[in-house]
Amino acid sequence: MADTQTILAMILSITAGLMIWYILRLRQNRRMDNLEDLEEYSGMAKHPEKLMDPDGEALDELDRLLSKEFDSDE
Repeated sequence: MADTQTILAMILSITAGLMIWYILRLRQNRRMDNLEDLEEYSGMAKHPEKLMDPDGEALDELDRLLSKEFDSDE
């Protein structure tokens, strides 16, 4: 009886160890992928000159946000 329990405990311990190793390996791979994505991102606008001339929709959105902000202060 003790031999069966010992064998099962060893099998469960090995299985738990393998699962932890697998999860840690997946986490490390995902972190490396995220770091590669961050290196490609520069944060610069593709066409910064377009930001100097806002369109009508952007101005309407700005008006809406400003009026919402001033309405909530009162």
